[in-house]
Amino acid sequence: MIEELYKAAEQEAPNEMCGLIIEQNGIEKFIKCKNLEDDKKNGFKIDPKLFVQYQLNSKIKYVVHSHYEEDSTPSKHDKNACKALGIPYMIVSYPEKGVTVYDPS
Repeated sequence: MIEELYKAAEQEAPNEMCGLIIEQNGIEKFIKCKNLEDDKKNGFKIDPKLFVQYQLNSKIKYVVHSHYEEDSTPSKHDKNACKALGIPYMIVSYPEKGVTVYDPS
């Protein structure tokens, strides 16, 4: 699945890619979402209605986004948003291909 995340990050570069890793019927899958943020190079925003739909019909394991030409270390904003949401963030860097999981608990 990590290669799928790198591919999605490559397709969206230099903008941030975003999506969800969900578990449904015991199967994990990556759902790529449209980035609705105005400044797509420095942030991401997932459609809240889509987010709630996945929250009600599956288990959201990670909120995923990419950092372009940066490492995958979560920013202060990433950490605060992750804590407020209560769902781990998975951040991938591209083209460096690093991965960091930040768990708010």
